Amino acid sequence: MEDDDWHRSDADIYHILHATRFIKWQKENDFILNRPYLVTMGGTDINIDLQGNMNDEVFSFLHDAAFITVFTNDAKEKVEKLFPGWADKTLVIPQGIWLPWNISTIKDEILPRIFLPAGLRPVKDVLHAVPALDELIQVFPNMEFTILGAKLDENVYKEVQKEEEHRHWMKYAGVVPYEVMKLWYNQAQIVINTSLSEGQSLALMEAMAAGRPVIARKNEANCHLIRHEQTGWLYETMDEFKEAVQSIVSNITLREKVIQQAREWIYEYSSPEQETLTYINLYQRL
Repeated sequence: MEDDDWHRSDADIYHILHATRFIKWQKENDFILNRPYLVTMGGTDINIDLQGNMNDEVFSFLHDAAFITVFTNDAKEKVEKLFPGWADKTLVIPQGIWLPWNISTIKDEILPRIFLPAGLRPVKDVLHAVPALDELIQVFPNMEFTILGAKLDENVYKEVQKEEEHRHWMKYAGVVPYEVMKLWYNQAQIVINTSLSEGQSLALMEAMAAGRPVIARKNEANCHLIRHEQTGWLYETMDEFKEAVQSIVSNITLREKVIQQAREWIYEYSSPEQETLTYINLYQRL
Protein backbone atom coordinates (compact mmCIF):
# COMPACT_ATOMS: atom_id res chain seq x y z
CA MET A 1 0.00 0.00 0.00
CA GLU A 2 3.00 2.30 0.38
CA ASP A 3 4.50 1.34 -2.98
CA ASP A 4 4.37 4.07 -5.62
CA ASP A 5 4.31 1.51 -8.43
CA TRP A 6 0.68 0.43 -8.04
CA HIS A 7 -0.65 1.96 -11.27
CA ARG A 8 -0.82 -1.38 -13.07
CA SER A 9 -2.74 -0.96 -16.31
CA ASP A 10 -1.88 -4.52 -17.37
CA ALA A 11 -3.73 -6.18 -14.47
CA ASP A 12 -6.56 -8.52 -15.48
CA ILE A 13 -8.19 -8.85 -12.05
CA TYR A 14 -7.78 -7.39 -8.57
CA HIS A 15 -7.69 -9.37 -5.32
CA ILE A 16 -8.47 -6.94 -2.51
CA LEU A 17 -7.64 -7.69 1.12
CA HIS A 18 -9.73 -5.90 3.75
CA ALA A 19 -12.73 -4.02 2.40
CA THR A 20 -12.85 -0.87 4.53
CA ARG A 21 -9.10 -0.22 4.51
CA PHE A 22 -9.05 -0.57 0.72
CA ILE A 23 -11.88 1.94 0.25
CA LYS A 24 -9.99 4.47 2.38
CA TRP A 25 -6.77 3.87 0.41
CA GLN A 26 -8.65 4.02 -2.90
CA LYS A 27 -10.00 7.49 -2.13
CA GLU A 28 -6.64 8.77 -0.91
CA ASN A 29 -4.92 7.60 -4.11
CA ASP A 30 -7.68 8.22 -6.68
CA PHE A 31 -7.50 4.57 -7.66
CA ILE A 32 -9.98 3.54 -10.36
CA LEU A 33 -11.33 0.04 -9.87
CA ASN A 34 -11.84 -0.83 -13.54
CA ARG A 35 -11.27 -4.60 -13.51
CA PRO A 36 -13.19 -7.56 -12.09
CA TYR A 37 -12.28 -8.09 -8.45
CA LEU A 38 -12.73 -10.34 -5.46
CA VAL A 39 -12.55 -9.25 -1.83
CA THR A 40 -11.11 -11.19 1.12
CA MET A 41 -12.60 -10.00 4.41
CA GLY A 42 -10.82 -10.65 7.71
CA GLY A 43 -11.85 -10.06 11.28
CA THR A 44 -11.72 -6.29 11.68
CA ASP A 45 -13.85 -5.30 8.70
CA ILE A 46 -16.53 -7.93 9.37
CA ASN A 47 -16.62 -7.85 13.18
CA ILE A 48 -16.07 -4.14 13.79
CA ASP A 49 -16.11 -1.83 10.76
CA LEU A 50 -19.32 -3.19 9.25
CA GLN A 51 -21.30 -3.82 12.43
CA GLY A 52 -22.66 -0.27 12.46
CA ASN A 53 -24.53 1.24 9.55
CA MET A 54 -23.04 0.20 6.22
CA ASN A 55 -22.85 3.27 3.98
CA ASP A 56 -23.68 3.28 0.26
CA GLU A 57 -20.02 3.37 -0.72
CA VAL A 58 -19.17 0.16 1.15
CA PHE A 59 -22.37 -1.53 -0.04
CA SER A 60 -21.65 -0.73 -3.71
CA PHE A 61 -18.05 -1.90 -3.37
CA LEU A 62 -19.08 -5.29 -1.94
CA HIS A 63 -22.09 -5.58 -4.24
CA ASP A 64 -19.91 -5.21 -7.35
CA ALA A 65 -17.34 -7.77 -6.19
CA ALA A 66 -17.42 -11.00 -8.16
CA PHE A 67 -16.63 -12.99 -5.01
CA ILE A 68 -16.28 -12.34 -1.30
CA THR A 69 -14.03 -14.77 0.57
CA VAL A 70 -13.88 -15.25 4.33
CA PHE A 71 -12.00 -17.60 6.64
CA THR A 72 -14.84 -19.20 8.66
CA ASN A 73 -18.50 -20.18 8.42
CA ASP A 74 -19.29 -17.68 11.16
CA ALA A 75 -17.85 -14.89 9.01
CA LYS A 76 -19.88 -16.08 6.02
CA GLU A 77 -23.07 -15.85 8.09
CA LYS A 78 -22.20 -12.28 9.09
CA VAL A 79 -21.66 -11.26 5.46
CA GLU A 80 -25.00 -12.80 4.50
CA LYS A 81 -26.71 -10.84 7.30
CA LEU A 82 -25.31 -7.64 5.81
CA PHE A 83 -27.10 -8.49 2.56
CA PRO A 84 -28.68 -11.92 1.88
CA GLY A 85 -28.15 -11.48 -1.85
CA TRP A 86 -24.41 -12.01 -1.37
CA ALA A 87 -24.81 -15.57 -0.08
CA ASP A 88 -24.02 -17.32 -3.38
CA LYS A 89 -20.85 -15.36 -4.06
CA THR A 90 -19.47 -15.59 -0.49
CA LEU A 91 -17.05 -18.48 -0.07
CA VAL A 92 -15.23 -19.88 2.97
CA ILE A 93 -11.51 -20.38 2.30
CA PRO A 94 -9.50 -21.20 5.46
CA GLN A 95 -6.06 -19.68 5.65
CA GLY A 96 -3.19 -22.01 4.91
CA ILE A 97 -0.24 -22.18 7.28
CA TRP A 98 3.26 -22.54 5.93
CA LEU A 99 6.23 -22.36 8.32
CA PRO A 100 9.53 -22.00 6.46
CA TRP A 101 11.54 -23.04 9.51
CA ASN A 102 11.73 -25.79 12.12
CA ILE A 103 10.94 -24.86 15.71
CA SER A 104 12.57 -26.81 18.53
CA THR A 105 10.39 -28.78 20.94
CA ILE A 106 9.92 -27.50 24.48
CA LYS A 107 12.53 -29.25 26.59
CA ASP A 108 13.46 -26.71 29.24
CA GLU A 109 11.55 -26.11 32.44
CA ILE A 110 8.57 -23.87 31.68
CA LEU A 111 9.13 -20.50 33.40
CA PRO A 112 6.71 -19.68 31.65
CA ARG A 113 7.77 -17.40 28.78
CA ILE A 114 4.49 -15.99 27.49
CA PHE A 115 4.41 -14.47 24.02
CA LEU A 116 1.68 -12.25 22.52
CA PRO A 117 2.17 -11.47 18.80
CA ALA A 118 -0.29 -8.67 17.99
CA GLY A 119 -0.32 -5.17 16.56
CA LEU A 120 -1.02 -2.44 19.10
CA ARG A 121 -4.61 -1.41 18.41
CA PRO A 122 -7.76 -1.48 20.56
CA VAL A 123 -9.32 -4.65 19.10
CA LYS A 124 -6.24 -6.69 20.09
CA ASP A 125 -6.67 -5.67 23.77
CA VAL A 126 -3.06 -6.67 24.48
CA LEU A 127 -3.24 -5.70 28.17
CA HIS A 128 -6.32 -7.82 28.87
CA ALA A 129 -4.47 -10.61 30.69
CA VAL A 130 -2.20 -8.35 32.74
CA PRO A 131 -4.32 -8.64 35.95
CA ALA A 132 -3.95 -12.43 35.77
CA LEU A 133 -0.23 -12.13 35.03
CA ASP A 134 0.18 -9.86 38.06
CA GLU A 135 -0.98 -12.78 40.19
CA LEU A 136 0.90 -15.46 38.27
CA ILE A 137 4.23 -13.71 38.84
CA GLN A 138 3.79 -14.57 42.54
CA VAL A 139 3.58 -18.26 41.60
CA PHE A 140 6.16 -18.18 38.80
CA PRO A 141 8.82 -15.58 39.78
CA ASN A 142 10.80 -16.19 36.56
CA MET A 143 7.80 -15.62 34.27
CA GLU A 144 8.31 -13.40 31.21
CA PHE A 145 5.64 -11.66 29.12
CA THR A 146 6.50 -10.21 25.70
CA ILE A 147 4.26 -8.32 23.27
CA LEU A 148 5.51 -8.21 19.69
CA GLY A 149 3.83 -6.25 16.90
CA ALA A 150 3.51 -2.98 15.03
CA LYS A 151 2.63 0.25 16.85
CA LEU A 152 -0.68 0.93 15.11
CA ASP A 153 -2.39 3.11 17.72
CA GLU A 154 -0.58 5.79 19.73
CA ASN A 155 -2.95 5.60 22.70
CA VAL A 156 -2.57 1.83 23.02
CA TYR A 157 1.20 2.21 22.72
CA LYS A 158 1.26 4.73 25.59
CA GLU A 159 -0.86 2.41 27.75
CA VAL A 160 1.53 -0.48 27.07
CA GLN A 161 4.54 1.71 27.94
CA LYS A 162 2.89 2.79 31.18
CA GLU A 163 2.16 -0.79 32.27
CA GLU A 164 5.60 -1.99 31.19
CA GLU A 165 7.36 0.58 33.41
CA HIS A 166 6.01 -1.05 36.57
CA ARG A 167 6.76 -4.66 35.67
CA HIS A 168 10.28 -6.04 35.21
CA TRP A 169 8.85 -9.21 33.66
CA MET A 170 6.92 -7.45 30.88
CA LYS A 171 8.26 -5.90 27.67
CA TYR A 172 7.06 -4.58 24.35
CA ALA A 173 9.56 -5.72 21.72
CA GLY A 174 8.32 -3.69 18.73
CA VAL A 175 7.97 -5.22 15.30
CA VAL A 176 10.36 -7.58 13.49
CA PRO A 177 10.65 -9.00 9.94
CA TYR A 178 8.76 -12.25 9.40
CA GLU A 179 11.95 -14.32 9.10
CA VAL A 180 12.95 -13.26 12.64
CA MET A 181 9.72 -14.73 14.06
CA LYS A 182 11.48 -18.10 14.20
CA LEU A 183 13.59 -16.81 17.09
CA TRP A 184 10.54 -15.63 19.00
CA TYR A 185 8.63 -18.88 18.51
CA ASN A 186 11.71 -20.79 19.62
CA GLN A 187 11.90 -18.77 22.83
CA ALA A 188 8.16 -18.82 23.53
CA GLN A 189 6.73 -21.44 25.85
CA ILE A 190 3.11 -20.25 25.66
CA VAL A 191 1.51 -18.12 22.91
CA ILE A 192 -1.62 -16.15 23.78
CA ASN A 193 -4.34 -14.21 21.99
CA THR A 194 -6.37 -11.59 23.87
CA SER A 195 -8.37 -10.08 20.99
CA LEU A 196 -11.90 -8.81 21.44
CA SER A 197 -12.65 -10.27 18.01
CA GLU A 198 -10.74 -12.10 15.28
CA GLY A 199 -11.17 -13.23 11.70
CA GLN A 200 -8.79 -16.15 12.01
CA SER A 201 -5.59 -15.57 13.95
CA LEU A 202 -2.55 -16.49 11.86
CA ALA A 203 -0.35 -16.02 14.94
CA LEU A 204 -2.29 -18.70 16.84
CA MET A 205 -2.24 -21.01 13.83
CA GLU A 206 1.52 -20.54 13.40
CA ALA A 207 2.07 -21.26 17.09
CA MET A 208 -0.03 -24.42 16.89
CA ALA A 209 1.89 -25.57 13.80
CA ALA A 210 5.18 -24.75 15.57
CA GLY A 211 4.32 -26.90 18.58
CA ARG A 212 3.61 -24.17 21.09
CA PRO A 213 0.64 -24.39 23.49
CA VAL A 214 -1.85 -21.57 22.95
CA ILE A 215 -4.26 -19.74 25.23
CA ALA A 216 -6.92 -17.67 23.48
CA ARG A 217 -9.67 -15.38 24.65
CA LYS A 218 -13.13 -16.70 23.88
CA ASN A 219 -14.46 -15.05 20.74
CA GLU A 220 -16.26 -16.67 17.83
CA ALA A 221 -13.20 -17.11 15.63
CA ASN A 222 -10.98 -18.43 18.42
CA CYS A 223 -13.67 -20.89 19.48
CA HIS A 224 -13.84 -22.09 15.87
CA LEU A 225 -10.06 -22.54 15.80
CA ILE A 226 -9.43 -24.06 19.24
CA ARG A 227 -11.08 -26.87 21.20
CA HIS A 228 -10.47 -26.35 24.89
CA GLU A 229 -7.83 -28.70 26.34
CA GLN A 230 -7.77 -30.57 23.03
CA THR A 231 -5.94 -28.22 20.65
CA GLY A 232 -5.37 -25.31 23.05
CA TRP A 233 -6.93 -23.46 25.96
CA LEU A 234 -9.79 -20.93 25.91
CA TYR A 235 -10.53 -18.37 28.62
CA GLU A 236 -13.10 -15.74 29.53
CA THR A 237 -12.13 -14.78 33.08
CA MET A 238 -8.79 -14.05 34.70
CA ASP A 239 -9.22 -17.20 36.82
CA GLU A 240 -9.62 -19.27 33.66
CA PHE A 241 -6.50 -17.66 32.18
CA LYS A 242 -4.49 -18.49 35.31
CA GLU A 243 -5.80 -22.05 35.33
CA ALA A 244 -4.74 -22.47 31.69
CA VAL A 245 -1.19 -21.27 32.39
CA GLN A 246 -0.88 -23.49 35.47
CA SER A 247 -2.21 -26.48 33.53
CA ILE A 248 0.34 -25.98 30.73
CA VAL A 249 3.20 -25.63 33.21
CA SER A 250 2.35 -28.49 35.56
CA ASN A 251 0.46 -31.07 33.50
CA ILE A 252 3.13 -32.30 31.09
CA THR A 253 1.06 -35.20 29.74
CA LEU A 254 -1.89 -32.96 28.85
CA ARG A 255 0.41 -30.28 27.41
CA GLU A 256 2.16 -32.70 25.06
CA LYS A 257 -1.14 -34.27 24.00
CA VAL A 258 -2.68 -30.86 23.20
CA ILE A 259 0.42 -29.73 21.29
CA GLN A 260 0.36 -32.88 19.15
CA GLN A 261 -3.39 -32.66 18.45
CA ALA A 262 -3.10 -28.98 17.56
CA ARG A 263 -0.34 -29.68 15.06
CA GLU A 264 -2.31 -32.49 13.45
CA TRP A 265 -5.43 -30.32 13.19
CA ILE A 266 -3.54 -27.43 11.57
CA TYR A 267 -1.84 -29.68 9.03
CA GLU A 268 -5.16 -31.30 8.11
CA TYR A 269 -7.39 -28.23 7.89
CA SER A 270 -4.99 -25.40 7.00
CA SER A 271 -3.27 -26.68 3.90
CA PRO A 272 -1.51 -23.90 1.95
CA GLU A 273 -1.78 -26.05 -1.19
CA GLN A 274 -5.57 -26.28 -0.86
CA GLU A 275 -5.87 -22.55 -0.15
CA THR A 276 -3.76 -21.77 -3.21
CA LEU A 277 -5.70 -24.06 -5.54
CA THR A 278 -9.01 -22.61 -4.37
CA TYR A 279 -7.94 -19.04 -5.11
CA ILE A 280 -6.47 -20.06 -8.48
CA ASN A 281 -9.85 -21.54 -9.36
CA LEU A 282 -11.56 -18.23 -8.52
CA TYR A 283 -9.00 -16.27 -10.57
CA GLN A 284 -9.64 -18.55 -13.55
CA ARG A 285 -13.41 -18.11 -13.22
CA LEU A 286 -12.92 -14.33 -13.16
